[in-house]
Amino acid sequence: MVDFRYHLVSIIAVFLALAVGIVLGTTALNGPVLDDLRGNIDRLTADKRGLEADVGGLRNQVEAADDFATTVGPGLVRGVLADQTVLLVTLPETPSELVDRTTQQLELSGAQVTGRLRLLPALSDPRQSSLVDDVVAGVIPAGIDLPAEGPVERATAELAAALARPSRGPAVEGAQAQAVVSAFEEADLVQYESNGDALRQASLLVVLSGPARTNDVDGAQVKAEQAGQDAVLSLASAFDRRARGALVAGPETSADDNGLIRRLRAASSVASEVSSVDNADRGVGLVAVALALGEQLRGEVGQYGAGDRAEAPLPGATGP
Repeated sequence: MVDFRYHLVSIIAVFLALAVGIVLGTTALNGPVLDDLRGNIDRLTADKRGLEADVGGLRNQVEAADDFATTVGPGLVRGVLADQTVLLVTLPETPSELVDRTTQQLELSGAQVTGRLRLLPALSDPRQSSLVDDVVAGVIPAGIDLPAEGPVERATAELAAALARPSRGPAVEGAQAQAVVSAFEEADLVQYESNGDALRQASLLVVLSGPARTNDVDGAQVKAEQAGQDAVLSLASAFDRRARGALVAGPETSADDNGLIRRLRAASSVASEVSSVDNADRGVGLVAVALALGEQLRGEVGQYGAGDRAEAPLPGATGP
């Protein structure tokens, strides 16, 4: 019978053999493995530094392009929008800096901003359709024919009639126009801020979008977001048909998935009427805003910037 000491010695011998094997294997492989790892680390470090240099170079190019646009932009846009009035439409996510810089560019181009309008979520909420219908029906201006589509389309057409200085068709008188906007405000469907003591109608409309949403949301939120975007685009189309033109501008990513400009360019009926600029947070984009509005005054339409489905960086420039 094998005693306990034999078992103990056998177990110790096994573990000793394993230890010796590990030491010998590590010694044999240590050099090649470490050399390979060091080589990979050196290559990754070099790649990282190369990418950092590329990013730095691209940033410098973008800054140089912005500086160039800021320098030559005033000469390019001065007088392009002389004697024109512009209504700004903003969204909750619209950066305040974009509003300020766009306003300055419009004024430099010779235009005057009459005010700011924001469409509130209730306007495009299907659960509020009866309220929207009631507000629309209660303040239809004399001589204005509204479309037969849904409540949002009728509402945006009525707002456009009140806020646009028409290039065709009868004008809505000041008191009636104010009554329309006031009714929509009282129902919490819009917010309106005039740049003067009284409402002034505009010949052009500029929608200032925010960046595209990047986080995941549930299906109900997606539908609500898309409904709100469609309401804004419906207003832009209605305004364009009544006045001299309309344009949607936004920062980088506004032409990405979930962005307002992406939705505009995917809707052929809107893209054939309303222009867009997807990099209005850049100097070259601000120049494009003014020049694209000048095109709208001539009855022309274009999609500009660096994002998906942009035709060229600037009106009159050749795309890639």
